[in-house]
Amino acid sequence: MRFKYLVLSSLVLLAVACAQPGPTTPSAATGVSSASASLDRVSGQGPGRSPHAATMQFGQVDVGSPFPPPAGHDQSPHAQDNVVPRTVVIRPGGTVTFNVPAGVHQIAIYAPGTEPESIDTNIVTSLAAFAGCAGPPVVNAPLVINDPTNRVAVRTVPCFTPAQRSYTFTTPGRYLVICAFLPHFGVGMYGWVDVKA
Repeated sequence: MRFKYLVLSSLVLLAVACAQPGPTTPSAATGVSSASASLDRVSGQGPGRSPHAATMQFGQVDVGSPFPPPAGHDQSPHAQDNVVPRTVVIRPGGTVTFNVPAGVHQIAIYAPGTEPESIDTNIVTSLAAFAGCAGPPVVNAPLVINDPTNRVAVRTVPCFTPAQRSYTFTTPGRYLVICAFLPHFGVGMYGWVDVKA
């Protein structure tokens, strides 16, 4: 009986100790913990603040299987053809830079309220017409989404060449950013820019 009491008492003490918050050192100016204050200084973002600039990686390199993949595809497009991070938050007047590796990625930005399923994938053009690409037959195939409904900007990228493109968002809202190359959009290559005052 005494053993059960000791075990039960130990468990209760352990639970109480785990429930207690750890020590924090308040910042003199803000009253937040020193860890949070340090993060604010490094990132330039404090609680409730959105940055003036963000970067999105528009496609990955050195991931997945070689192209064309061997039999038994391993879903490499989900690794290669994506936007990282999926969502960025900036202030009105902030700029997003898109880092684009060599390939056929094309950037289209749609107004707040536009969802991926709102994009009409039947309105298409070629890479040659959309971005002035030349080269292999793929550039002449109708594989680029060219839906103008709610589209606020296009940032064309030269094919097969790494590039950076940017766009400044002036109005608050949640903007949809897609890769307009139809096969990439088809595997979920899109992201969001959340512009918050």
